[in-house]
Amino acid sequence: MSFLAKIEQVCAAFIERTFAKTFPSDLEPAQIARKLVATMETAAHGEDADHIAPSNYAVYVSPKDYARLAEHREYLERAWADLLRELADKVGVTFEGELQVGMAPRKSVPLGAVSVKVGEAARTPKQCRLRMIEGVPPDGVYVLSAKTRVGRSDDGEIVLVDPSVSRAHAIIAIDAGKAVVRDLDSTNGTFVNGRRISSEALRDGDELLFGNTKMRFEAV
Repeated sequence: MSFLAKIEQVCAAFIERTFAKTFPSDLEPAQIARKLVATMETAAHGEDADHIAPSNYAVYVSPKDYARLAEHREYLERAWADLLRELADKVGVTFEGELQVGMAPRKSVPLGAVSVKVGEAARTPKQCRLRMIEGVPPDGVYVLSAKTRVGRSDDGEIVLVDPSVSRAHAIIAIDAGKAVVRDLDSTNGTFVNGRRISSEALRDGDELLFGNTKMRFEAV
């Protein structure tokens, strides 16, 4: 079997079991995986020599695509790296150093497109999220966008199954990496670290209470 045929065989099998069923539409991790494989193959030395590939791969996507994929970023980065390692082992490619794959947003990348750069590390922006402490679902983690609405209404970005939560309970706005939570005149109020607030800047580790639902703010 030729070098290129081995690459396609391993790539197709890995993508099918790792990405295809989990991410079925839009810009898919499977597309990014194939771009990474093509980049590694192009950067590796010729077939008659020892195959040496770069060890750093920066995956750049549009800010909107990044916002959609960010919740799974760590999993995806590990899966992409696993694919490259498995492929390298099958076709005899050696990496220059410790393999690293990172994903980050870049305004110049069009929606639905992906750019892979070798030899550089992707600078991942600070990610703000809410982690469920007491409520449903018990293990819920929600990545916050520029404006995230919290409440029982299906129109919000974070929908809480809690009768003590108002339909439009609160909103969390993020600007330049700083997060502020604002109560929307909810019936039972919004609390930060046990104190009822109308508007409050959030810091990593703050505990928020919406009705009877307790969540922790994380900036990572």
